[in-house]
This record gives sequence, structure tokens and C-alpha cells, in this order.
Amino acid sequence: MFNSNHQLLQHLATNIVKSIDEPSWKSAYIEVCISDKASRSTIATGGYFIPDDTTDHDFQIGPEFDLIETSFRLYELSKKTPNDNPFNKYKFTLNNDGTFDIEFKYDEDFAYMKSLDADSDEFDELLELEVTDQIESWEGLPENHPRPWLANTNL
Repeated sequence: MFNSNHQLLQHLATNIVKSIDEPSWKSAYIEVCISDKASRSTIATGGYFIPDDTTDHDFQIGPEFDLIETSFRLYELSKKTPNDNPFNKYKFTLNNDGTFDIEFKYDEDFAYMKSLDADSDEFDELLELEVTDQIESWEGLPENHPRPWLANTNL
């Protein structure tokens, strides 16, 4: 489907524009977490801003984004070696003038959380819903947030 990063980014940009009903939008973004490589699943949110308004307006990420295929192809194209884990989160930001930015990060907290069985005692003991929501956000946990799971792992 996609043979280059350029095609992937064009696909994301085109579908963001098609998804926003507001003609005066200033910038829009899509944030994606690669939640499970084996089952090929993602967590994604999308939003946009309009001039003179700090409100983050949501838009629907529909099937036309083909987000799983797009995200995993971008992941594969970003690898330097077959065993490389180049990122587990990315954020694509599109401006109304057609310029864009893409950021990648490997979030250790997210990787740890996804390594646990969501039904396990360890998951329940260490990760409250508020914490998992923060971990799944682009920003992740604040640097000074307690991380009791670090005592249990080699992260």
C-alpha cells in the first residue's frame, strides 16, 4: 500500500483534512501509540485548533485512515535493523498551509504498561486508571511522577 514515508504522510494529511468540518482550522494532529506489535493494535486520538481559540476540538479517526496499516508500515520503514524498536508513539501535526511536523518517541512507561496483562494483579497494583490515561497520552507521565514499577524491572 505504501512504499515510502512520503506516501504515508500524504495519506495522513489527506485524511486529516477530509475529517475536519471546520473550514477555518489552523492546525490538526493525530497521536498514535503502537500498543501491540504482535496483534497489530494502536491507540489513537485526533484533534484540531481554530484561530483565536485554545480549545482542542476532536475529530473522528475513521476507517479511511487505515491507521493500523499506516502506523505499522511507518514503523517498519523507520527501523534501522530488523530488531530495532524505533518508536512506540508518534504525533503527526498538520498546519492549514500544508506544512507539517512528525515526532517520534519511545516511551518506556508505555512499553512497560503494555508488557503487563491488563487483568493481572501487578497491573492493578501499580497502574491506576488516571496513570494509564496519562501514559497513553502523547506527553506521557511527568518526569517526577512516582514509578514503583521501576523497582520491579530493568527499564
